[in-house]
Amino acid sequence: MSNKVEILMHPVRMKICQTLMRHKENGLTPLEMVKLIKDVPQATLYRHIQIMADANIIRIIKEKKVKSVSEKYYTLNETEAKLDVEEWKRISNEEKLDYLSYYQLSLMTQYRAYLEKSDENGQEDQATFTVVELNLCEEQFQSFQSELNDLMNKYYNTSSESNGTEASVRTIGITIIPDA
Repeated sequence: MSNKVEILMHPVRMKICQTLMRHKENGLTPLEMVKLIKDVPQATLYRHIQIMADANIIRIIKEKKVKSVSEKYYTLNETEAKLDVEEWKRISNEEKLDYLSYYQLSLMTQYRAYLEKSDENGQEDQATFTVVELNLCEEQFQSFQSELNDLMNKYYNTSSESNGTEASVRTIGITIIPDA
């Protein structure tokens, strides 16, 4: 793979990133990932894990000896799994649209699975969707974006357990589009 954008914008690798985000404390073995990412064949998943490991997008956090095999536990290398402003500026508009399309498709697939599971379990739909247009000067926008990042990081870095009960995962997808 030639660059980080190309590596990150693949649908299977996006699924791997999301799965590892949900298991950041202990990481996952490739076999555990296969069980969680059911719609991707094992050989395909292993190939994408290797591509991501070679690019340092994911890393090994521990190894366990199981019989004669050493199981590797992977976690997301969060710094490397993000595109910085300069990397984003270097890619073409077509690549940006592709990346956004994969991102939106990933959210839509996840939402479909959520709705199907809600129907099966008779759960009330707790998903929300909001579109807001903000009229902010550049300084206000930078402040907003910084506060939003701080808020997301605060809750992302919180333990997966709260008050002794298992916490539910909620995916938050934010797209900021400047006025054309």
